[in-house]
Amino acid sequence: MESILKENLFDQVSTKFPKSVEKKSTSSIAQKLLIPFYDRKRTISLEEIVRLEGSGNYTNFFLKDGTRMLVSRTLKEYEELLDGEAFVRVHKSCIVNLGYVRRFYVKKEGELELNDGQQVKISRRRAQNFMDRIRNFQPTPLR
Repeated sequence: MESILKENLFDQVSTKFPKSVEKKSTSSIAQKLLIPFYDRKRTISLEEIVRLEGSGNYTNFFLKDGTRMLVSRTLKEYEELLDGEAFVRVHKSCIVNLGYVRRFYVKKEGELELNDGQQVKISRRRAQNFMDRIRNFQPTPLR
């Protein structure tokens, strides 16, 4: 009986990634992600995400209400899922929502400031892509 319980637990824990993280809607206004968080799945609107930071096989979500969530998926997996218009990878370990960029500082190495006051470095290799994307970005009203 104990081995049956262990097998059931393993099956729940090892669900395939596309089933545990998915876009809920194709409409750009109401896109949401279903992400695994602790022992349940949480639905998050893309408008709530300020930035994502990768740390090995984990990703930290920083939300506009100040919530920080650690998820056991790589940043690359989320980069492929997120809306290409609003999100841009600015560093090996960071993706930002362009709707939350307050300022961009041109220095030897680029740096940007987000609405929550955090400063994020931009890698030299990704700086031109960021500049192109921020110029063409049409912000949607943030709630």
